[in-house]
Amino acid sequence: MEYIRKQVGAITFSLLSPEQIKKLGVAKIVTPELYDMDGYPVDGGLMDLRLGAIDPGVRCRTCGGRLKECLGHFGFIELARPLMHVKYVPLIEMLLRTTCQNCGRILASEEDIRKKGINLIKKARDAKR
Repeated sequence: MEYIRKQVGAITFSLLSPEQIKKLGVAKIVTPELYDMDGYPVDGGLMDLRLGAIDPGVRCRTCGGRLKECLGHFGFIELARPLMHVKYVPLIEMLLRTTCQNCGRILASEEDIRKKGINLIKKARDAKR
């Protein structure tokens, strides 16, 4: 057996904008109802069939897969106001304290960044927990 070795060049993590979330989402959730009077999932509800197959005899409306074939799809809920996840608050606070408000540069010398960069990353990681 021949192994193929590849090296990962980079990994990037980021948050999605509201427009990107809407573009990726296959269904807009507009009602908290799960099922109608006949026991069938409500369109625009939390169990909408566009989000994936939920019962063995039902096919997904997005990809056509059955329960074990479809892994599920994203939906989205439009909120009246923007909402910030509580776990991101310490990280956002740290970023605001360590960057210049005018130009966006890091408020440290190059030497400090090299020496303390690892500690800053550890502090950010620990603050997220």
